[in-house]
Amino acid sequence: MTLDKLRAWKLLEEISFVRVAGTEEELKAANILKDVCEKSGVEAVIEDFEIDMVNISVAKLEVLEPEYHEYHVIGIGKTASTPDEGVTGGFKYIEDGSDANITDVEGKIVLMQGRGTPELYEKLQKKGALGYILIAGNIYEDESIKNELRPSNAFGKDHPIPGVKLHITDAEKLVLSKPTKVKLTMQAETVKGTSHNVVATIPGTDLKDEVIAFSAHYDSVPYSKGSWDNGTGSVTIMELMHYFKEKGTRRTLKFVWCGSEEIGLVGSKEFCKAHEEELKDYIFNINFDMTGVTIGFEKCCVTASEDTLHAIEYLAKVNNYPLSADLGTYSSDSTSFASAGVPACTFARLNAMGGAQIHNNTDTMDRIDPDSFMITLEFVALFSEQIANASVNPIPRKFADSVKEKLDAQKKMFGEPEKEKEEEKKEDKAEEAEEKKDE
Repeated sequence: MTLDKLRAWKLLEEISFVRVAGTEEELKAANILKDVCEKSGVEAVIEDFEIDMVNISVAKLEVLEPEYHEYHVIGIGKTASTPDEGVTGGFKYIEDGSDANITDVEGKIVLMQGRGTPELYEKLQKKGALGYILIAGNIYEDESIKNELRPSNAFGKDHPIPGVKLHITDAEKLVLSKPTKVKLTMQAETVKGTSHNVVATIPGTDLKDEVIAFSAHYDSVPYSKGSWDNGTGSVTIMELMHYFKEKGTRRTLKFVWCGSEEIGLVGSKEFCKAHEEELKDYIFNINFDMTGVTIGFEKCCVTASEDTLHAIEYLAKVNNYPLSADLGTYSSDSTSFASAGVPACTFARLNAMGGAQIHNNTDTMDRIDPDSFMITLEFVALFSEQIANASVNPIPRKFADSVKEKLDAQKKMFGEPEKEKEEEKKEDKAEEAEEKKDE
């Protein structure tokens, strides 16, 4: 059995349509993936899970003084709504939100770049800021896509002040106009929706109790066909499934196509939650997020031990695979597995500066090609086959200290409790209960 780039390419063409989390199109893509699995003789299931979907009815930014102007904005989900009449105040550009930039934000609507953190938004609220505007987009984008601002939700818990997104070209105009009074109106509600993971299983033979999970998200953002991000990752694990279906494997292999990655790795988090008891048997997660770009370079982010990093680097060198690898966390589904205690890594083929783009309508099949797609796939097939059939599990179930720190920081950003602290709280409560019994 050989890896088939044309089969992979055909599937990529089939799923290259907008497939936003919680929509009928996402479910359509899930069913396509499930059908391909079953036609190849591999059992697959669709696992539904609940997601928060934000309906934004009003998002409006107006400069009132010194001269009236209205800017196109979109609301940020899970931020506070304004009163119906909006909020009116002064304006300040706070750059990246450093302490020096937020000393005088009381009664103002602030403009900022970067993602921000829950801590920053809490500081802004305490200091009296009325709302915030996040800068988005690319200053060199074609005019035709400048209104295609990517919808997103705030990180962590619901934010205490309203937020909107503004394109960087408009942000530049806003700053240069030196507004003295602005008005922000944002009305939104959160409703429940349904998203889906697709899970296929190839049982192992004599080492079937140990599991390797291959993962890739298959959802896209609005406006985007998501051919590169992450149709390519989705067809990569499908091709690996075909490969191992024919070759067989000593260990059990799971293939997980994750929904709702684009709204905060939700699908992979839900998978890990739903399969929490099984994860003790998962020895490694190999994730893919964007492969196959014509002009690019090979990357691997290892969220595991230094030993695992060195093993990947060694095999890459032996096979003349031009890989840039490092320890860390990747903003993809491997982080969910690692946060659940499973050593993980993400393989990607990333773009050269000025090259392919994601999260807008330019993410089509035009910037990728079958031969470039095979560069990542052929190496990972070799790498994963060695792990799947090794007599002894070669992946230590541990994480480098630097990785632990990054995982903790990521959990903090998403407003998730650190596992160790949660365990300590449980132990404290148990001890309190015992003491009360003794009394």
